[in-house]
Amino acid sequence: NDGQWMPASALAVARPSRFTGVYIDGGLSYPMAWVLIPSYPSPYPGAAGDQSRPILERYKRMNIFATAEVDGWEWYLVGPETWIKQTNVARVLLIDRPPEVKGRWFAIDLYEQVLVAYEDEMPIFTTLISSGLEDWPTNEGTFTVWSRQVNGHMSGAEGQADFYSLENVPYVMYYDSAISLHGTYWHDGFGYRHSHGCVNMTITDAHWAFQWSADGGYDTPYVHVFSSGEYK
Repeated sequence: NDGQWMPASALAVARPSRFTGVYIDGGLSYPMAWVLIPSYPSPYPGAAGDQSRPILERYKRMNIFATAEVDGWEWYLVGPETWIKQTNVARVLLIDRPPEVKGRWFAIDLYEQVLVAYEDEMPIFTTLISSGLEDWPTNEGTFTVWSRQVNGHMSGAEGQADFYSLENVPYVMYYDSAISLHGTYWHDGFGYRHSHGCVNMTITDAHWAFQWSADGGYDTPYVHVFSSGEYK
């Protein structure tokens, strides 16, 4: 900031995530998922990973062609004799529009850590997010954005070990009191809970969501937060 100096030894370069979501105009021919944990593919559901085959890297996007259950967990067929366990991926689940929602809106699945942007019933875009940690859960419900900031400051937990104060938080959309969707430059843990309640997105995705909702004439778009499952 102007007139404020710090020693270089007290600073670290922040390298924002390069992950971005994808357009899904018109829906999906098959369910899709992103790899969260780099994994060797299994030849059949429940089998160990085959290390003679190329590893499925983090953030790799895959179609799901079939589902099987083994010991209470789902396994997904993502290619010929290529299975991966549900705990290693984040799956995109499309939902019906809640009755009170209209126009351009966002659905946030806390279980899968996935956001889908819709225009009425039509899914447009999907990406990974990071919602609140267990001690600071993101509330479920249907909300409307009440404030927008291209560049904002956030702080919380003052006097505690987890105190934070962040400047230049980009593309902020507040929807549940002090909880917002916003861009995030300080971690690359998308697909996992990571925040004090806010919905973290990559800077690229947050910019897209911020601009897309405004371009459609929805400065106060709906945000529908739900969970498609329970952690176990």
